[in-house]
Amino acid sequence: MVLLPWRWVKPVSICPHLVPGRCPLRIKSRLWHCLIRLLLVTVLLLVLAVVAAFTAGPLEEWFLRPGVLPPHDWEGSGAGREGYTGFNWRGRDSAYQLTNPEVCAGDAPFLVGLVMSKPAHWDSRRAIRESWGSVQEVAGHTVRTLFALGHPSSPHEQELIDQEAETYRDVVQGRFQDSYLNLTRKTLMILHWFTSYCPQSQFLLKVDDDVFLNYHRLVELLLGPGLRLSQDLYLGRVHRKVRAIRDPSSLFYVPESVFQADTYPDYCSGTSYVLSVSAARKIYRAALSLPLLPIEDVFVGISAQRAGVAPTHTSRMSGGLRFHFRPCCYRAIITSHHVSAQELGTMWTLVNNGQPCSPFARVSALLVCNLLNLRDLLAAS
Repeated sequence: MVLLPWRWVKPVSICPHLVPGRCPLRIKSRLWHCLIRLLLVTVLLLVLAVVAAFTAGPLEEWFLRPGVLPPHDWEGSGAGREGYTGFNWRGRDSAYQLTNPEVCAGDAPFLVGLVMSKPAHWDSRRAIRESWGSVQEVAGHTVRTLFALGHPSSPHEQELIDQEAETYRDVVQGRFQDSYLNLTRKTLMILHWFTSYCPQSQFLLKVDDDVFLNYHRLVELLLGPGLRLSQDLYLGRVHRKVRAIRDPSSLFYVPESVFQADTYPDYCSGTSYVLSVSAARKIYRAALSLPLLPIEDVFVGISAQRAGVAPTHTSRMSGGLRFHFRPCCYRAIITSHHVSAQELGTMWTLVNNGQPCSPFARVSALLVCNLLNLRDLLAAS
C-alpha cells in the first residue's frame, strides 16, 4: 500500500450531493454547539447569581466595616433656622408625661426595644404587642419592648394614651409635640430614658413602628463573637457618603450654617439600630452640645462621630427598604421596613408557625430574598 502525502488527499464531503451550508449533519452540529453554549452561559449566570446572593451581605459588611474613629469637632457654627437649636434634655422628670421607670427595676433586661410611634398609631402598637413585641426572652436573655411617644394634638387623645399606658405599662412619653421635626427630640428622650432608668441593661434597640423585627436573630447576633470586639456598639444598616441637601424647600434641608461639609459622616438608618449602653451614654452626652437637626439618624451619626463611636454595618437590617416576604427568609433577617399593621400579624404567624425550613427551602428563600433586596438597593441608588 502506497501512502500519499496528506496535502494530496482531498477531504471527503459529508454531504457530497448537497449544496454546502445545507447539509443536515452540519446544521445539527451547529445547533448542538449553540445549545451547549447557551447552557454554559445559563449555568454561569446562575452560579454568579448564587454567589452574589450569598456574598452581598458579607461584602457589604466588609466594605462598611468600622475603623478607628477619633473624636471629631462639630463643623457647624450655630442655628440656621427655627428648630435647629441646642437641645438641653437635662433629665428632669418633669420633661416626661409618662416615665414608666419600673421596666428595668430589679433584674435589668439584656435588651430594651424602644419603638418610635405616633400617638394616633394605635393599630401599629396593637399589632406589635401581639407579634414580635410579645417576645420577652431569647436564649435565656430578657428583652422588653416599649413605645416612645410625644404629646398628641388633642386632650382626648392624651386620655386614650393614659388608658393605654395604664393597661400595658409600656409607654414612655415626652412633653413635646409629636411631629416629624421633633423626631430628634424623641430620640434624645429615649437615649436619656435608657441611660437613666436602665443603666444595667446591655443594649438599646431603636426601631420604627412599621418594622418587622426578629428578636431571636438580633440577640443571636449580639451574643456572637464578632461584636464583642468593641464595647461601644452602634449597629445597623450603615449609610455612607450621603450628601447634605441645601434646598430650603426640602424636608431634609440642612443649612451650611449648621453643617458645613458636603457629605454626612457614616450613620445607621433610623428605621432600626442598636446601641450598647456605653455607646448610648457617649452619643447622648455629645448630642447635648450640638445644634439640633430634624434628620434624627443623621444627627445620631454626627453625635456618634463626635463621641468617637463608629457605626457597624449589618446586612440583616433592611434600612429604608423592605425585604421581600418569604417565611424562611424572615426567619434569618433582623428587621424589614414598610410593614403595615395589617400585614404584621399575618407575617408573624407564617414565620412562627412551627414548620421548620428544609435546607433547600432555606437556601432558595435566602437566595430570592437577597437577590430582590440587592435589586431594590441598586434601583434606589
